[in-house]
Amino acid sequence: MYANGFRGRAVEVHRWAYEPHVWEELLRKAGFSEAEVWVEPAPEPDHVGTMIGVGYR
Repeated sequence: MYANGFRGRAVEVHRWAYEPHVWEELLRKAGFSEAEVWVEPAPEPDHVGTMIGVGYR
């Protein structure tokens, strides 16, 4: 999460977000035969990246 809107350094925020491997498992349990989830790094060091997930049935 960002400390100043969508700008600035990343700060730790406790929430229910899962790690990519957990999302992959959840997608497979939901009936997707293939699932891939990863984090694209932010363009700036120490900024929050973007998690992307793809699933196929």
